[in-house]
Amino acid sequence: MTKRRTLWDYNEMGLYFYGREAYDLAIGEFKRALKAALYPIAALHINLGAAYLGKKMYADARAHLSKGLALEPRNQKAHWFLAQTLKATGGSSEALTEFERTWTINPDSVEGRRAREEIRVLTPSHAGSLHGERR
Repeated sequence: MTKRRTLWDYNEMGLYFYGREAYDLAIGEFKRALKAALYPIAALHINLGAAYLGKKMYADARAHLSKGLALEPRNQKAHWFLAQTLKATGGSSEALTEFERTWTINPDSVEGRRAREEIRVLTPSHAGSLHGERR
């Protein structure tokens, strides 16, 4: 008798494929996880959005990242991935806003430090003016 896979099994396999840049396979697993979920789960939408971003499917990435953020508005990784999506599609002012949100949530995290660098690139005249920036 085989064990029936749960949404977390699908999610874990999706993360495995995502980490190996096998985005098509990751997308399939994350979709199965969403289908198996009995209620909306932010992490599943965020993971699927990140996989779509990796595949350069920006409209799908934005849609799922936005759904994830609607469920969990302070998710720093979701803001980071959304900022990357917006930057890739030419929405530099929207991307800047998302990078600022990413940085504000936790400036000392990996995403926070990367967001600070993106903010500097997008606004060179304000390179050192991030409020409360540590040097």
